[in-house]
Amino acid sequence: MSRKAIIFIILTGSFFLSCTKNENLSNNNSRLWYRYPAKYWNSQALHLGNGYFGASFFGGTDEETFALSEKSFWTGGPAQGDWTAAGVNPKAKEALPLIRQAILNGNIHRADSLVKNDFFGSADLFGHFSSVGNLNIKFHGQKTEPENYMRALDLENSLGLVQYDIGNTRYYREYFCSYPDRVLAMRFSAGSPGRISFDLSMEILQDSSIIEITENTYQVKGYINENHRLFHVLISIRNAGGTVGQDGGSLIVRGSDTVEVYLTIATDYKMEYPDYTGADPEKITQDIIRNVVHDNYESLKMRHISDYKSLYDRVNLSLEGNQKAEKLPTNERYQNLKSGGSDPGYKTLAFNLGRYLIISSSRQHTLPANLQGVWNTFLNPPWAGNYQSNINLQEIYWSCGPTDLAECQQAYIDWIDNLSISGKEIAERVYGTHGWVSHTTGNIWGHAAPYGDHPWGLYPMGAAWHCQVVWDQFAFTGDTGYLRTQAFPLLRDASVFWLENLVRYNGYYITAPSVSAEHGALMTEDGLNPAFHDSISDKYVYCLPGIYQDIEMLWDLFTNTSSAARILGEQVFADSLLQVRQNLLPLKIGKYGQLQEWYEDMDNPECHHRHIAHLYAVCPGRQISPVKTPELARAAKKSLDMRGDGRFLMQELASGGNWARAHRMWCWTRLMDGNRAHKIMTEMLTGQGFENGLTYQHADYHWERKDLFKEGELYCHFQLDGSASIPGCIAEMLVQSHTGEIHLLPALPDEWNSGKINGLKARGGYKINMEWKKGKLIRAEIIAEKESPLPVVRVKDKIIDIADSKIIRFIIQN
Repeated sequence: MSRKAIIFIILTGSFFLSCTKNENLSNNNSRLWYRYPAKYWNSQALHLGNGYFGASFFGGTDEETFALSEKSFWTGGPAQGDWTAAGVNPKAKEALPLIRQAILNGNIHRADSLVKNDFFGSADLFGHFSSVGNLNIKFHGQKTEPENYMRALDLENSLGLVQYDIGNTRYYREYFCSYPDRVLAMRFSAGSPGRISFDLSMEILQDSSIIEITENTYQVKGYINENHRLFHVLISIRNAGGTVGQDGGSLIVRGSDTVEVYLTIATDYKMEYPDYTGADPEKITQDIIRNVVHDNYESLKMRHISDYKSLYDRVNLSLEGNQKAEKLPTNERYQNLKSGGSDPGYKTLAFNLGRYLIISSSRQHTLPANLQGVWNTFLNPPWAGNYQSNINLQEIYWSCGPTDLAECQQAYIDWIDNLSISGKEIAERVYGTHGWVSHTTGNIWGHAAPYGDHPWGLYPMGAAWHCQVVWDQFAFTGDTGYLRTQAFPLLRDASVFWLENLVRYNGYYITAPSVSAEHGALMTEDGLNPAFHDSISDKYVYCLPGIYQDIEMLWDLFTNTSSAARILGEQVFADSLLQVRQNLLPLKIGKYGQLQEWYEDMDNPECHHRHIAHLYAVCPGRQISPVKTPELARAAKKSLDMRGDGRFLMQELASGGNWARAHRMWCWTRLMDGNRAHKIMTEMLTGQGFENGLTYQHADYHWERKDLFKEGELYCHFQLDGSASIPGCIAEMLVQSHTGEIHLLPALPDEWNSGKINGLKARGGYKINMEWKKGKLIRAEIIAEKESPLPVVRVKDKIIDIADSKIIRFIIQN
């Protein structure tokens, strides 16, 4: 954006709110907007974030509420030498050979029992993500009902916006959450002087805190529940006209023309093993606010927009859509799509929103996004708001490579790097081997041990899947410095762990013990049958031999690590990995023509379990593709058909949520069926989506704060994974590069008949700009940032010689 354009935004408050007729407003595929305030946090509130903390606003006219969360607000704590409390079962190392022998002997009940009693560890120190609480701003002097109300989230500039009329006065609010200045900024203004009056207070959810108010500042000093870690919230008000004072526990503003409110949050957390502490939260917040108040609002806003757009503007998607539908408020577009209406532009909106959410929840030098991203209104959110590592965490970041957000993904990779330290301790203390390993769940304290219960607790593939992201960061950026200093040590040591832990079975290597992600088998008179429900009884078994998710993940890990080793001159190690890879248990096609989940052919067409981890080889892996392994690709399609596309009420406890639908739509995209992928995406956005564009995971129980959920939505909890994965899936419908080719329009849905996209990334560091009409490519640019060979390019199902192509240009950009 030009400097002139940025200044225009500052002077008008926002170009989105400067028009009086909604039909003339700017691109509605780049904003969420509504004609009423939000009532419910999960389905209606709009979310701001800067990677450090998040703020969800409701836009009320009598009272504005911000639900506040900061990513290091965690209970629990690090091991600090107490590995038993951190999840290490003291019996685990001795029990491991007994467990493996029981598996190889076919005594799965005994293996399961040993795992439960002698292998799973304690969750005493695990903890959970927690909310800061609410910032409440109660307005005074607004006695009549508002008119011409609008609430919006500007995705192009990362601004929250509210406007309405009371009498002859228009009221404006503007919010942003700045990464460079680490502050939530709010500006309240009106078209008539002296109209801004409110009481500001906080509702802190943590048990121990004190409030101090002095002149124009409001601060909260406190301790996080259970672990008593320090936190500090600091708020500063700057007013033009009127007065600022104190009334009990509130900071009060009366008769001002304009009021600016600045808020920041910090804890004593530092991501440094082994103590994870050392920051001074009060000093951090005071330094931030001191710098902010010495600046001016316009400068802070310009810096925020410039920083945000340096990431967001890298990619631009345009689909030929339904202009009538695009003029509607977002909730009406959502309902229209839910009723079966056509609105291709809503997918553009979902693409833009997904990238916005990633940028807002994951930045360099912050903790990565968790299940909730950075937004949480609960003391203890669903699934602890943890770093769930058997698909959810990884899925959040699938969009980063293809939509050019490597900097956002770096927060995740730095977390992995830190995790590997305790992962080495777990490898030695639990398995008695070298390398590093992690399991199903993660937190901010370096937790890597197996804990919990069947079927979800035993999942030794966390590190292997994390390493897929570590490799992809290099594959998209080509940064050999990163590969040498950070990526290769992680890849190498994760591989070393498995080189020392593979088990021989029927002449091949398998993993043991392990469980196919959250999925066991039911023992019947006719033999084993997949578990249709997540139940634990004497009839269920879990630690079966030949778990194909593990085989596929290790194929990927050894392939990527071998490639990295070869680039860095480690030829012997590279060759040794490929030798072991060729002795992994071969993939099998079962009696229904499906890709088998287990070595034993027991998949059932009536089982619609949410996890499809045995299709890792399709996505995010690269072992199976329609071009290179057509027979296995057909088997993968059969498996997807058997599992189904979404929720099945008769199997509600086992069938899928938003993230499960997202994995399916990604797999269909990799299998080049864009229409099937598009169908699932639409169903996720509507059947498991909200009017604020977010998507949710359902559960068979509800959590606290029922008042924040609509009737019928008590079991519907926003999770970031499905929504964040949408941009990457759309990108791969248009460009794929995981098989060593640049494949243009591999899975174009019929509904996206015409469109264009600029700025997509392909592995090898290539940038792609292209346009298509009536389903056919009419223009493409493949841009290399350094001297690079001509890539192999495929358009739909044909290899193209780009040296002679009239529609594809290859450009080397110095």
